[in-house]
Amino acid sequence: MNKNRRIFVFFLLSGILLLFRQYNGDHWAFIKFISGLPGAERVVVARLAKSQQDGLFSSGGLLGLVDSQEGWKFGSEIANHQYEIYQTGQAIQSYLVYKSHPGFQGVIFGLFDILTNFPPTVNLKIFGTSVAFVSSIVIALIAAVIAVEFGWLAGTLVLLFAVISEWMIIPAGNLYWNLWAFYLPFVYGIFMLANASKRKNFLAWKIYFAVFSTILIKILFTGFEIITTALVMSTVPFVYFATRDKWGWKLLAKRSVILGSVLALATIAGLGILILQITASEGSLSSGVEYGTDTFNRRAAGNPDDYKGIYAESLRSSHLVVIKKYLNSYAMVISTGEKDISVAYWHLIVIFGLFTALYLFKHRIGLHINNHRTGIALLISTWYSTAAPLSWYIIFKATSYIHNNLFPLAWQMPFVLLGFALCGYVIQDMFKKETI
Repeated sequence: MNKNRRIFVFFLLSGILLLFRQYNGDHWAFIKFISGLPGAERVVVARLAKSQQDGLFSSGGLLGLVDSQEGWKFGSEIANHQYEIYQTGQAIQSYLVYKSHPGFQGVIFGLFDILTNFPPTVNLKIFGTSVAFVSSIVIALIAAVIAVEFGWLAGTLVLLFAVISEWMIIPAGNLYWNLWAFYLPFVYGIFMLANASKRKNFLAWKIYFAVFSTILIKILFTGFEIITTALVMSTVPFVYFATRDKWGWKLLAKRSVILGSVLALATIAGLGILILQITASEGSLSSGVEYGTDTFNRRAAGNPDDYKGIYAESLRSSHLVVIKKYLNSYAMVISTGEKDISVAYWHLIVIFGLFTALYLFKHRIGLHINNHRTGIALLISTWYSTAAPLSWYIIFKATSYIHNNLFPLAWQMPFVLLGFALCGYVIQDMFKKETI
């Protein structure tokens, strides 16, 4: 086993052990502030109750809320009721369909529920553990790849952040968020392009089919939550290998056009499936189309005069106000024993910027850029990846304005992870002698 393979296996296995222990219940109690992420799980539990009583594909297999005559209520009372209905089998009086998410995890978990004879409480533990385990594997793969490509310190910093960050811990084991699905196109893209680079054989149809499939899986399991972020994130491996392997502008442009088309087709396919589900639930194709149009207008591009309350306010809000909110959001909270230190995303941006400047200053990048292709590719990919969260905050400004307790999650996809990889890479690079 060569050195790189040993590093990969070590980070993969140790990463899975560390992450799974954390993602399956916050073992080390790193969650210090409360986001809105956990409560989303209730709609999956409600789906399980619905499938249990009315069939796997009742209401189009969509997620929802049981016994919520007053609409989309939040809070512990309505959330606890979803678990109570599922666990006791008490008759459902009504089912409010959630039309913004295909909810395929509800179908899969519901099928498992039907085929087994386990109590609902046991099934919930199995489902949560399974999601946490798969998320651990996917994030550990990222850390392992980074360790091989950029050094052990880069991989270690990525792994440590993934262990302590609430924005990684909560969605990793959450039945609604399924963190693994967001990163799947990114991870698969890395491996496909790395293999193409090694073999010097870009098998286009395999690579683009993988992109299409993984994006569709993301939509089926996480819906259209921060969809633009996931789409941009899936392009980051292309930017990295294009820079490192010197694709050239013509080749990059050609592959970018094809990649963009594939991403669009995958998104349309996911939207089509959702519309069919809504049609099955509502009995009318037009209802699905109308809902999709209204949702997009309400969350992104609608006329504020057509809405009231928080929706009108969100549509009138400025992009700068929204972005400022997310720059000031907490990335993590570090306990020192005496007090907690809150680290905002703008703090991390400054830190990553300083390490970028340090690298560029050391190497005087310009004449000798070919000697530092890996480092330059990492720098470009890291800063390019800021487009992933920003795309959501800008295009879906309205929903970002309303749900600012949810969408700091986008910063991790993959900007913050690459930022810590950059820090580790630069630190190790500082102890290397310059070669010309």
